[in-house]
Amino acid sequence: MQAEDVINMLRAHKGVYDVFVMDGAAAVRMELEESKNGGFCCKYENHALNESRSMDLRLCVFSDSFLEAPTEMMTVLADDSGHIFGHDVPKGMSREKIGEEAIWVSSTYVMYAQEMPTSDLKFVVLPHSVSFLENLKGVSKVVAFNPAISTNVFLRERFGYTGPVNATSTIIAVNFSE
Repeated sequence: MQAEDVINMLRAHKGVYDVFVMDGAAAVRMELEESKNGGFCCKYENHALNESRSMDLRLCVFSDSFLEAPTEMMTVLADDSGHIFGHDVPKGMSREKIGEEAIWVSSTYVMYAQEMPTSDLKFVVLPHSVSFLENLKGVSKVVAFNPAISTNVFLRERFGYTGPVNATSTIIAVNFSE
């Protein structure tokens, strides 16, 4: 499987407006944007970005929504010991994964208040996958995430994206089998 095949498959996917290969300069600037502290409540930490750093190919995809409907939490509020104090609840997520002690603060977010954090809370972006790419011959791993708003603005400018203004950006990193 070549990078071109992955790019072509993404471009043909429903809802995708455009796909760009992230060069070194774009990746460095994206990492700078993603490493800033979260201005809305707490530190911002992107585990998906960390996991994508050493992968073979990084792409920026602009689309009308998620490439696949999420079924697992994509963001969490956690302390340094890994205890989760809140997380998003995607529509496709099994309700059995949400404890009875959850406090619903909206229809898509829960908080947990059963114990005290051992440190300041941080907003953590978790890696998710894109199964239609993972199932391609020659692809060994896929990591995806939706970046911060400031990163989305940078990516639009960097790649000269002029498509629909309501497009979301997704970073997809791919490893190929040898």
